[in-house]
Amino acid sequence: MAKRKTEEYTFADAYIGSFTRNLMNWQDMMRLASCKDLDAAEAVLQEFGYGEAKELHEGDVEAFIRREQNKHFNLIYDTLPDRKELALCLFPYDYHNVKVCLKSEFLGITPDDTYLVSTGDIDWMKVVAMVRDRNYMFMPVNMKHAIIEATDLFGRGGDPQEIDIILDKACYKDMLKAAEETGEDFLIGIVKLQIDILNLKTFVRLRQIEKPWSFFQKVFLEGGNISEQFFIASYEEPFAQIADKLAVYGLKEAMAEGGKDIKETGDFNLFEKLCDNKMMEYNKKAKYETFGIVPIAGYWYAKELEIDNLRIILTGILIGSSAEQISERLREPYV
Repeated sequence: MAKRKTEEYTFADAYIGSFTRNLMNWQDMMRLASCKDLDAAEAVLQEFGYGEAKELHEGDVEAFIRREQNKHFNLIYDTLPDRKELALCLFPYDYHNVKVCLKSEFLGITPDDTYLVSTGDIDWMKVVAMVRDRNYMFMPVNMKHAIIEATDLFGRGGDPQEIDIILDKACYKDMLKAAEETGEDFLIGIVKLQIDILNLKTFVRLRQIEKPWSFFQKVFLEGGNISEQFFIASYEEPFAQIADKLAVYGLKEAMAEGGKDIKETGDFNLFEKLCDNKMMEYNKKAKYETFGIVPIAGYWYAKELEIDNLRIILTGILIGSSAEQISERLREPYV
């Protein structure tokens, strides 16, 4: 895929850029988190372009989130000169649907559309049909090979975890390949950082449950900046020592502060929050680009994270959490 000229994005940059003004900052999110109920939250959400949220009147936070995700995806992909330019952002949803289809098949049940998502690059109904019929004609090559491998391994071992491991590897391989095809350093960098952070989160969790390093080798995602050997060599080291080694990758704070909290409390929330904040720190580089695909990608990730934060806030309001309790789980916003 050849890199497009920046002038080809003139309309998309201006149109999508206009929505950046409606993104919520930290104070906005805390005002929302302070609402006494979901009806009050709806009034605040309308100030930021979310419109009427009938789902919230029924207490169905997930239905509201799914609707807003669909609106967000449609806005981006209906405006881009070529959908393929940012299709890499949708690959995780496609692979999620493949996982649902395979696990349902192995359980002898029909895939439940409650668990299937409509926000992938491939229509979810087509995914269901392709997996069911093993029709690989219009399927990405890595996805095809992953399905074949996962089916074979499950048939021999019966371990559903194998499905997740194999499909995750294929997903991020496709994402990195698509990013590299755009020729945009920003997109390549953000996918590599995603891979590094996922590997780091997996590394820490496996250490805590005392899994052998050989299992980490099995789940390690290739393509990031941090090598497999780095993790293997660090498997027995204290978190503080690993944090110093991660400084060159910009992940020292996440490992140092998050690792300390894990050691003291066994809670992974701070660690994962700091890792996710690192992703947003990287994404904020897009704010300094005016033309081309980069500012659009920046808005994509910013809005996706905002919707994730809304899920945390609205669920917290629904179950009666305080604003302070909710704030502990929120990720750093784009603005």
